[in-house]
Amino acid sequence: MITRETLKELDSLLEVIAKGSPEARQAVTTRLLGYEKSGRVPFSALLALADEANPSVAMYAIAALGRSKRPEAVMKLTELLERHREANPLFLETVVDALGETGDASAGPVLLAAIGVNTSGWTGKLLSRFARKKEDQAALERRRERLILPVLRAVEKLVDGKTAPHLRPFLDHADPFVRWHAIQALVAAQARQFNDRLRAMAQHDENELVRELAGIALTKLTPLPERLNN
Repeated sequence: MITRETLKELDSLLEVIAKGSPEARQAVTTRLLGYEKSGRVPFSALLALADEANPSVAMYAIAALGRSKRPEAVMKLTELLERHREANPLFLETVVDALGETGDASAGPVLLAAIGVNTSGWTGKLLSRFARKKEDQAALERRRERLILPVLRAVEKLVDGKTAPHLRPFLDHADPFVRWHAIQALVAAQARQFNDRLRAMAQHDENELVRELAGIALTKLTPLPERLNN
């Protein structure tokens, strides 16, 4: 249980996060990280702070929920992603990154649903609420596009083989950064089902960095031949 003294100190630290200079906020965030590790900031407090009206405080708590790596954090972050679907892109990216930090495979369908990828029915449950009005469709597509890179980076942290098959379309994305991060996510998940596509990318992709990474990925994902019996 959080003590009155700790609560008072947390209030003063959160005030700095909400209103302090960038340097002061960085110092306080470092101090709060120590509090998290020592257990002085209870998980229940982070859940409450994630709903704070001040975005700086809420975003600190959201990032901390990701670092907690608890299943309950995935539930809360999923709720925030849905409830704040029209929020500032930086806020949404913080939620996405926190979902990746949990390392929980159950976050994979949630993350992919946020960029329009249908896995296990999540698109119908989550993104149908993103597009309640037909006139919002254009805004929805812009939001999805902005979230592709953050989502791929988050998926990479999950190291989830079940998520990997849904990354195939991003190997053909027009943005080379998207293609690059899609390859990274496949390597992290040790997903070998797209090696033929990676081979073609290593030879013909228009971006040099993508070609280089595709070649490295093939080296990591191609199984070594079995040793011949002596």
